[in-house]
Amino acid sequence: MIKAPVPATRAIRRARQRALAVIIGGMVLSRIGSAIARFALVWWLTDLTGSAAVLASASAIAIIPQIVLGPLAGAYVDRWNRRWTMIISDGVIALLSLWLAWLFWRGQLQIWHVYAITLGRSLGDVFHWPATQAAVTMLVPREDLPRAHGLYQTVFGGIEIVGPPLGALALAQLPLDGVMFIDVLTAAIAIGALVLISVPEPERSARTGAGTIWHDMREGFRYMRSMPGVMIVMLMAVVMNLVGAPVWTLLPLYVRDVFGQGPAGLSLVQAAEGAGLITGGAALSLWGHRARSRVLQSLGGFLVGGAAIVAMAAIPASALWALALAWLIFGIFNAVGNGTIMGLLQGAIAPEMQGRVNSAIGSLVQLAAPAGLLVSAPAVERLGLRAWFAMAGIVSIVGPLWALSLGSVRAMDTIGAAPPAQVDEPQG
Repeated sequence: MIKAPVPATRAIRRARQRALAVIIGGMVLSRIGSAIARFALVWWLTDLTGSAAVLASASAIAIIPQIVLGPLAGAYVDRWNRRWTMIISDGVIALLSLWLAWLFWRGQLQIWHVYAITLGRSLGDVFHWPATQAAVTMLVPREDLPRAHGLYQTVFGGIEIVGPPLGALALAQLPLDGVMFIDVLTAAIAIGALVLISVPEPERSARTGAGTIWHDMREGFRYMRSMPGVMIVMLMAVVMNLVGAPVWTLLPLYVRDVFGQGPAGLSLVQAAEGAGLITGGAALSLWGHRARSRVLQSLGGFLVGGAAIVAMAAIPASALWALALAWLIFGIFNAVGNGTIMGLLQGAIAPEMQGRVNSAIGSLVQLAAPAGLLVSAPAVERLGLRAWFAMAGIVSIVGPLWALSLGSVRAMDTIGAAPPAQVDEPQG
């Protein structure tokens, strides 16, 4: 039964803080296992094939479910219990990792198996991520959402730091099936923690769940179109993702072929980005809420990150430390940019619309990534890796400057939503 809006009691606040800690803690553990497994798989593909096309294809396959099914998944998330959506999604991902471990143990693992399992894991994430975001929105006061996203960036930065070195260590000590089983174990612990907590559900309008799922999707897109500044920022993000997605995908080849380094060198560079995410996320958590303009803070972060990518394209092959430093700077300002804009958007979206709108935004932004990955392979073969990195950095500088010149984008500092109604805490 839905209650009349009343201030949350101290006991409810403590329960929500515990639930938030469990969600974040379980997510950290599960993501560490996934980062170890992902590092091992990427290096296995890199060492086996040495092909930019193979790496680009694997990344494109991981993005397809988000693009095709993201808005549909978001509409279901707004209908379903968000905690159980997270539990089931994590379970599916763990089972797929277990299958991958079994294939390698049997000596039957092939590249197409990696593609298929990557596709399935991505499908689980399509439901897990919007459910997590929507659940956190119900646990964190609106004014603290930018700080919560700063914490996200710090957490993901920590994973970026420990994931690659642990992945390299795991590869040195274990066969690939053992590495995959680490992912299974961490996911199982995260699922067990989620079973023990409660997460409040939003008050849903009579229309939510009454019509078809396609109606819910259309309603989400109409909601987005009512905010023109959001649409412009999404367009900017689409263009930046078109050229930026291959930067992350091709980094193993960049480290190996341009700088002549192996797994240890790659883990150093990736850990540097993680340190940047921790630093930027921590700064955002502590001081980000004091910014006079969150739009300027966000787009300024993206602009400085673009300058760091341009620097990466010009660094001499003998200076791996400089590459790591540029990636560190990118991580800092990317954390500030992403954390600020996500907090701004989530504070403006009504709680019952969170799944649909967050998924739609993610799908539209990710739509450009497969195109960029497909174009990057032949472009890199013709022009070289450095040329692609330089182009990506320049676009990441020009895009934010263009967005900041538009009044509808600057006006995003004033957007907001009505506060959510208080609801009964679900049991179990």
